[in-house]
Amino acid sequence: MTQNNLFIYSLYGLRSICRKLGIVKVADNSQFYGYVELFDQQANDFIYKTLMEGKPCMISKFGTTELNAVVTDLVTSRPLSWAVLKKFFQGELSLSRMQSILQLQKLSGFFPVLSDYGRKFCERVVDDIPEIDILGSYIENEKYVSQYLHCKRVNLNGYYAPFLCKNPWTKYLEGKKVLVVHPFVDSIKSQYENNRQRLFDDPDVLPEFKELILVKAVQSIVGTKTIYKDWFEALKHMEDEISRLDFDVALIGCGAYGMPLAAHVKRMGKQAVHLAGWTQMLFGVYGNRWIQDQPACRKFINDYWIRPLESERPKGAEKVEGGCYW
Repeated sequence: MTQNNLFIYSLYGLRSICRKLGIVKVADNSQFYGYVELFDQQANDFIYKTLMEGKPCMISKFGTTELNAVVTDLVTSRPLSWAVLKKFFQGELSLSRMQSILQLQKLSGFFPVLSDYGRKFCERVVDDIPEIDILGSYIENEKYVSQYLHCKRVNLNGYYAPFLCKNPWTKYLEGKKVLVVHPFVDSIKSQYENNRQRLFDDPDVLPEFKELILVKAVQSIVGTKTIYKDWFEALKHMEDEISRLDFDVALIGCGAYGMPLAAHVKRMGKQAVHLAGWTQMLFGVYGNRWIQDQPACRKFINDYWIRPLESERPKGAEKVEGGCYW
């Protein structure tokens, strides 16, 4: 069985009927930590140790929509096994490349929504995965790309929430030339310059850099129009801009661009920490996600924290997980 639209649509229809009849058990798609080797403080300490070695490195995580697109491409590029079909009926896998690309556009900024472009995106991610030295691991379907992974896996809190740990790994940033690649550079710049010492009780969470260098990431989620013909041209523009800069370590958060940019930074001989959506939190810029869904982190938000500037809110932002970043 190879993928064709009629067959795939039939499978989706059959799955819907089976769910209504209670024939199949729907999988629990909550965060999965079965692959994690280091948790919390140990994860934080390992990241700090790795950065202190001063070698080129890439610390990253998969976005759920990005990994879903890659896994969908991989499993539908070969005859569908009964094991894959079982996972599909349980809701663990998607078999529609177009559906996965649509989600990738809406939530992570990929464009245009065309099958050939989606395949090219997946090939790029597969090429970048081996560059990862430390992975923030939380998705069971990472198993479908395990052959490309040669890294230490840590849990998310020990990775993207250094303010939860003693001796946060971010103290490594003190005195460094730090590049931040993110759509909210104006908010981040303002917070760093005006409120850095007021954001966290522990000054090591956001220490003073030698220099803060900012690259405004292309914002193309929910179909936001850009000056670029496609995602790849936008990515190349940011890669070229980063290549011209003098920095020690990059903090990156910019949707589907994040992991490829982190891999680019490592290939430059630099250090990359792909913090994804949590980059803004390090600078006291919060969104709905941290108010509604992250009680452990919500308590750190004080009167000096801000929402992203209105100028950094794209049209249709509320469609991105209820405006989770704003």
